[in-house]
Amino acid sequence: MYPSEFSWRSNPPPDLETPTITTDPNFTLTIHPSYALEFTLPDTYPDTQKPHVYLSCGGDVDTSTRKRARAKLAGIVEEQEPGMEMLDLIVTLFTEYLPELTEVDGSTADQSQESGQGQHQHASKIKRVVIWSHHLLATSKRKDIQAWSKELSLSGYSRPGHPGSIFVEGDEDQVDEFIRRLKQLRWQALQVRGEETAEKRICGPGDGVLEVEGLGEIAEALKKIDADTADLFLQAMKIAKTD
Repeated sequence: MYPSEFSWRSNPPPDLETPTITTDPNFTLTIHPSYALEFTLPDTYPDTQKPHVYLSCGGDVDTSTRKRARAKLAGIVEEQEPGMEMLDLIVTLFTEYLPELTEVDGSTADQSQESGQGQHQHASKIKRVVIWSHHLLATSKRKDIQAWSKELSLSGYSRPGHPGSIFVEGDEDQVDEFIRRLKQLRWQALQVRGEETAEKRICGPGDGVLEVEGLGEIAEALKKIDADTADLFLQAMKIAKTD
């Protein structure tokens, strides 16, 4: 589409005639110095599924503009119907929206500079969530959790099985995007059962989640880091608290 602005984030297929690769193909398309579209293509795209599309914003884009731009992108994707190629259409529609977005950016630039430090602190607020699922067994979902958590610079733990559990922390908007992507997958039941916000991370710099075998492993790991966060996990997963 736009070869000079296109880059693979996963390993590309060996050739155009090879449909099977180990992970869902994902790539980045830079459409503006401050904006890039990150695409992940499910294995049934475009027949029955839409692409997962995330908007990556530069450090010069304030929080309110990020939210407005991502809401617009989500609306564009929502309007599309599976069964047809839609990547170019999504790129075109969002690119057409950019002048409106950047015009608003320019009109608020002075205000942003005056309060830039405070806005930066707000934008980097850390969010932690405990996600429960009826079960987490599918290899494809487990791969998505690993890939997305790394892509979005999240940290935490994932426990496959009955029930499934995911604990993640990271920048608030990145955690929200992670949850949005999870909800687009097929689940028998999936719920965010606990959440909290904080000023700093406690689970590492954001290298992705660690998959463990038992809920107790997550609880014990969190106890060693922060007792209150461990209690949040125990209550969300309805596990009896132990000393």
